Amino acid sequence: MGLRDISNIKIEYTTFSDEVVNNFYVPCLKESIEYKRAVGFFSSSILLQISKGLGIFAKNGGKIKLLISPRLDENDYKAIEEGYEIKKYVENKLIDAYDENIDFDQKEDRFALLSYLIAKDILDIRVVVLNKHNDKAMYHEKLGIMKDDEDNIVSFSGSGNESYNAFNLNYECFDVYRSWNSKDDADRCAIKDFRFDSLWSGFEKGVVTIPFPEIIKNKILSHDYKNVDFVKLDEDLRKLYVEKQVKGSVPNVGLLDCLYDYQLKAIDNWVNNGYQGIFDMATGTGKTFTGCGAITQLFEDKKRLFVIICCPYIHLVDQWCEEVQNFNIVPIKCYGSINYEKKVKREVQKFKHKRTNFVCLITTNITFQKKLQKYVFDNLDDTLLVVDEAHNFGSKNLSSCMKVNYPYRLALSATLDRHGDEAGTARLYKFFGKKSITYSLEQAIQEGKLTRYKYYPVLVYLSESELEEYYTLTDKIKKYFLNDDDELPDGLKMLLIQRSRIVAGANDKIRALKNQIEPYKRRSNLLIYCGAVKYGDLNYENDEEDIRQIDKVSDILINDLNMIAARFTSQEDSIQRQQIINAYKNEEIQALVAIKCLDEGMNIPAIKTAFILASSTNPKEYIQRRGRVLRKFPGKKYAEIFDFVTLPRTLDSANLAPPDKRKTDKNMVERELLRVMDFARLSNNPSYCNKIVETIKYAYGIDTINEEDIWEYE
Repeated sequence: MGLRDISNIKIEYTTFSDEVVNNFYVPCLKESIEYKRAVGFFSSSILLQISKGLGIFAKNGGKIKLLISPRLDENDYKAIEEGYEIKKYVENKLIDAYDENIDFDQKEDRFALLSYLIAKDILDIRVVVLNKHNDKAMYHEKLGIMKDDEDNIVSFSGSGNESYNAFNLNYECFDVYRSWNSKDDADRCAIKDFRFDSLWSGFEKGVVTIPFPEIIKNKILSHDYKNVDFVKLDEDLRKLYVEKQVKGSVPNVGLLDCLYDYQLKAIDNWVNNGYQGIFDMATGTGKTFTGCGAITQLFEDKKRLFVIICCPYIHLVDQWCEEVQNFNIVPIKCYGSINYEKKVKREVQKFKHKRTNFVCLITTNITFQKKLQKYVFDNLDDTLLVVDEAHNFGSKNLSSCMKVNYPYRLALSATLDRHGDEAGTARLYKFFGKKSITYSLEQAIQEGKLTRYKYYPVLVYLSESELEEYYTLTDKIKKYFLNDDDELPDGLKMLLIQRSRIVAGANDKIRALKNQIEPYKRRSNLLIYCGAVKYGDLNYENDEEDIRQIDKVSDILINDLNMIAARFTSQEDSIQRQQIINAYKNEEIQALVAIKCLDEGMNIPAIKTAFILASSTNPKEYIQRRGRVLRKFPGKKYAEIFDFVTLPRTLDSANLAPPDKRKTDKNMVERELLRVMDFARLSNNPSYCNKIVETIKYAYGIDTINEEDIWEYE
């Protein structure tokens, strides 16, 4: 037998759909005599994870070479440059990172296996460090090479670290190449093998390779390996995974202890209101976890529950599928081309005939509306409908989803009230009931659940042609006469969208962005929010010759400022998005350039500095965008927000507007200032912002701003 004899090696593995340890590592390592692995940043869990699949490999007399790297930042490199000897400095960093008191399956036996591998000279570990600090690069290699006794090679590389999260929580993906499969695969395997050897020997340009600390090695060797059956170890691990999956099929009420008091209070209020209500919680304050807690409490109370969780976007479905596992819930993911319907039918029948007491489906709004509602009625008496970003359910298109009398209902949203749609808002409250909690952004910041922030309004101005088009659209908008409870006609909606795009896509924003981002061009954790607009004609239509705002911004970052940036839009699929997020968190990418898909639910807490070009007067949108930046993250003391505020004219020419246009100018300015004042109120630098607000108000002759007095259609 050899690597060639393994018939089912895939070209790609993902942690959500493949049992990576059982289906890839174990069979390939069983046939290998040499294993080379570069795993990126060092931790104790890396050593334990790397041991999976090595039981039989150890008995076969193979050799393992493991490359790891410490986490070093700019301050560490400064210390080295100032005279600290790099080998000793790195050793101390690794020793600090080593911790045997971690929670890990088979921990003692895994340490024993490592002890055996080191004692028998099977495992050798070396440390790779960049020889000087580079704010755009780090040693963060993630590749593996397996070789059998006939020199056949299987190599793999991708997003996964050898960490608990990589195998069990994160969505990770890696590509696999087989040297016998094709010339291209053979070349890739040879290049990766050569590069690994170059790193191992210290010949790779720009890096330093040093021995693994003896102190850590001796700690590992202190574990007794004499009574451990290493061949049986991985088989026991496989059984453990199966047992966990079975146990994890129902919610565990004991896990409610991980919630904060305000989350538990929200659940209590929801229970007391007959298991119906709304969690009105600021972005980043744990709506999803509170929702999971509500599901868990309801199951504990009723002992039988059929759960449907609806999300507006696919990436939110994926995130929910991760989050519910923290409460021992194994969901069925339902959307798109995923083969889910047979499984759903089977689980519906099992629940109906009481062969199971818990089912959880997580789906998109559209899939629920078009395909899944028909499965509800057999088990309606036990059904809980959970709707994330529930403001979307208030639209006309989705209102049919609220015609079923679900006994248990829960809406989650930071912004449930629908801007400019009182009828849709009323539908939501009628269906879901009253709020079980209101946890505001201000409260979350004050109580340390979100990061504090500094806010910088950046003034930009419409060009003459943009302003003329704005006036033209406003004149058309004013022809519509509406009562307070009227639905917006489609024609009016389109005019309002076109006008808002002029504000969001003002050409002056490109100039202003370049000036503002220049001082940040060597930093990471940046986010640039673009509008869904194109530059070309004044109507911002989607002509092929038009240039999207996101393309202009990307061009400035990459070509003018030599930054490492990536787009984050609806055009990237879920795998590409996760790869981008991983690279961004690891600071391999400095900046994300995003459009609307980051507005709702996407969790990237590493974001520290945001440049918001997509100006909006819709509180739902700008509250969501602000919340994206305020999530807590290690080392993030505060966030920065640059908000590009569009004005019709420069401040010194504000009084030159024709008399019949001054009301329109003032309404536009006041709508922008409402957002500015809201941002400024909770910021760490309100006096700076207030000076700008007062300057604008003086220039445009505005005394006070009352939101109720601003006519949206002026």
